[in-house]
Parts: sequence; structure tokens; C-alpha cells
Amino acid sequence: MVTAGVALVAAGCGGAAGGTAAPATDTGSATTTTSAAPTKPNFDPCAVLPADGLAKLGITGQAKIDPDSGACEWIGPFDVSTHVLPYPLGQRPKKDNPVITQLTVGSRKAELRRSNSAGWCSVDLALGAAQSFDIAVVALDSKGMETACSSVQDMATAAEPKLPTS
Repeated sequence: MVTAGVALVAAGCGGAAGGTAAPATDTGSATTTTSAAPTKPNFDPCAVLPADGLAKLGITGQAKIDPDSGACEWIGPFDVSTHVLPYPLGQRPKKDNPVITQLTVGSRKAELRRSNSAGWCSVDLALGAAQSFDIAVVALDSKGMETACSSVQDMATAAEPKLPTS
């Protein structure tokens, strides 16, 4: 279910935006913190993903807004979501013990988060000192996991220039 994927961590392909998702070396570990309620973003988190990237995942149509989390959700052969998180990059609680790889996407620090058990991959992009932007793709079966992980990186690369600068 996408809502569970959103709470944990999404994706797509396409776009010729500046920069690419590239791993960085970092041996540091994130710490878990709590945060106040998120502030409303100054951009539309449902409008940053390219339609062609969603279409490559078999998704058409508009996003649905989760009334509890404010996440944008697209349902199809893969479930995709975007969400402004109330955590700075690296401070998100580690649910499902994902494998975390440090990235640079365009000009932003980012993290690729890959679930070991729940079938999702996400990229969290830094949005400043107090927030990050999450794109998650949930595979509906184990055969789709590699597609979910490569697609989320492509989607992050396409979305990054559309995000506000801090």
C-alpha cells in the first residue's frame, strides 16, 4: 500500500534535468529525532514528477492527496509518492532498516533508501535545515524492485531542479 510506503519512504523516470543521481561515500549513520508538525511547502509536491516518468511505470492520471500525511500518491503497477518530510536529510527514522546510500542529485545532498523487506526504494532530497523531500516507489512484487530503485533515482534527477532552493 502506498500510504505505508509514504510513511517509510518513491520514483519514476525521465526528464533531462541538470545533474544525475550519483553515489557518494559516507560512513556516517543517521540518528532518529522527533520534529514538530511540518510546515506547508512553498511549492506543489504533486507537480515535480514528470508525466513521462510516471508513464514509464504504467501510471497515468493525477495524484491523490493523502489527507493525513499530505503526501501525493499515484497508484498503478508501481505505487509512487512524494512527500515533504519534517526531518532534515539524514534524520529520518529508520523503519524497515533500509540500506542507505548517500547521493548527490543535481546540486543537492540526497539519500537513496532501499528496503530490505518491504519492496520499496526512495530518494530523500535536502530541502534546507529542517525538511527533506521524499520520492518513493513501491514495487508490487519482488520482480519490480530493481525497476523501483532505478526509477526513483531517475525521478529524483528530474524533480530536483523544480524544488525550491533554501
